[in-house]
Amino acid sequence: GSIYVLVLIAGLDMWWKIATLGGRVPWEVGKMLRQLETCKTPTLILEHIIPAIAWIRSHLPLSLEKVFCPSLLASIGLDETLDCTNLLFTDKVLDTFK
Repeated sequence: GSIYVLVLIAGLDMWWKIATLGGRVPWEVGKMLRQLETCKTPTLILEHIIPAIAWIRSHLPLSLEKVFCPSLLASIGLDETLDCTNLLFTDKVLDTFK
């Protein structure tokens, strides 16, 4: 999920490269990850990026209920458990910061 992509970026020390990208590049990369049919390199994503994120997820299970206060989670209709593997819920929480 989204959180694990951030862990991957941080772990590979790519944050500074991502931060210097201009324009729509980060948005386009996110779109490629979500919609493989729009991507010119689906093999790269299917054979390398997704397995890397799956490996990180299995070895580093993350839960965000200690990061966000219970009242924030309750205000968007979630209980106190926020599993990072649930993309719908993590996106819902992160969307509150837009």
